[in-house]
Amino acid sequence: MSAKPVVIVISDLHLGGGSADPGDDHVFDQQQLAGFIDTLRASDDGLAGRIELYINGDFLEFAQVGQHLYTLRSADAWCSEGESRAKLRLILDGHPEVFAALKAFSAAGNRVTLAAGNHDVDLFWEGVQADLRAAAGPIDFVLGADWTSRFDGRLRIAHGHQHDLANQFRHWAHPFVSGPDGQQRLEMCPGTLFMVKFVNWLEGNYPFADNIKPVSALWRILARENTLGLVSIGWMLARFAARHPGVTMGGKADATNLPQQLVEIMRADDAIGGMLRGWYRTYLDGSASDEQIDAALGDPERLEALIIAVMGGEPAGAWESALARARVARTLGEGQGTLQLAESQKMDDKLLFREAAKAELTRAASPAEVVVLGHTHCPDDWRWSELPGKCYFNPGSWTRYAEISKQARLSLADLKDEAAFPYALNYVRIAAGPAGLDAQMQAYARCEGGL
Repeated sequence: MSAKPVVIVISDLHLGGGSADPGDDHVFDQQQLAGFIDTLRASDDGLAGRIELYINGDFLEFAQVGQHLYTLRSADAWCSEGESRAKLRLILDGHPEVFAALKAFSAAGNRVTLAAGNHDVDLFWEGVQADLRAAAGPIDFVLGADWTSRFDGRLRIAHGHQHDLANQFRHWAHPFVSGPDGQQRLEMCPGTLFMVKFVNWLEGNYPFADNIKPVSALWRILARENTLGLVSIGWMLARFAARHPGVTMGGKADATNLPQQLVEIMRADDAIGGMLRGWYRTYLDGSASDEQIDAALGDPERLEALIIAVMGGEPAGAWESALARARVARTLGEGQGTLQLAESQKMDDKLLFREAAKAELTRAASPAEVVVLGHTHCPDDWRWSELPGKCYFNPGSWTRYAEISKQARLSLADLKDEAAFPYALNYVRIAAGPAGLDAQMQAYARCEGGL
């Protein structure tokens, strides 16, 4: 297909199984996405076939839809091609109006491009691509690229998950692994593991839990709980964040005494001690004695390794349930709390993504004028005084969201009512103008919320 003079970028739709899927967080009470696509098609540019609709990652919610279809217990291997296609079928059946709208949009001469994100790495399967094209027309796919260019490099687009350590793939250009069952499978990034084995379980009681994005941001909320199972998951995510390139974290994130406190609880509670030592022998060292295990779990690296192994190998919620009755003396996040993670509140994903955009705009010999990212679910429209004529956009998500600036005040109890949160169904329109690219972010629909 030829290049189009108008590019429309949307991101993070997270389509699930529709009305039959209680975990589908995509805003579709008034068929907003299908209506948006139809509106584009009916515009002057759409009728002339002048538009490329670029869906910038996480269009399809493979990580959450059809949870019964992925049964492999692994911390490294995600779906097989058959499992991904079965998940896709639930999405196609749940939102037929969306895929019909995409087909009509393409039939008018416009272009549809799907870029894979961390929630739809499943787009790498050729069978998934074929099924999508059968339902939605001649879709183009962007797979394994850190950045995509339009307008001779003046527009640069990326989903952004490769800037987020918790959702980063080791081999994004070719994310395939051999699973423990002998099948070729997709690589499992840490954020997907966390979603499948923790957030999906947590969502049963707190429906908005999976809308806290990126997934690593949920640690701030868990840090204020007083159940050791939840706190230790938050602690693990804080360690992910502390290792994130470019993020300034307080030193107390790694100085916390959580490992030592956990060992003390193991020694005082035979049930907890027996469970955790058994898991240690199953997943890390089958010949270790109780004393060796207790000493090892006092090391943050070994404790983190055990949590990840248990999340991958045991049923959802197993780690939290094992530690449900163990309490911490004070909640994390209080300046003098037992686990003292208050200094780590310096992480700000919005600022991090602005810096990533700025680096791309100022890269040597780069003609970039406009950068568009996604992933964070928080809209952003940013320009720098020292970079005249250059700008960065993040349209956010077509789900309800929590502003990053407000996440530090949320509790798990706040996540019970999804309707309390706002949504802004934004898109970025970029077209070539006489003085450079004409780029602006607009809202197709919005709803204010109280949180």
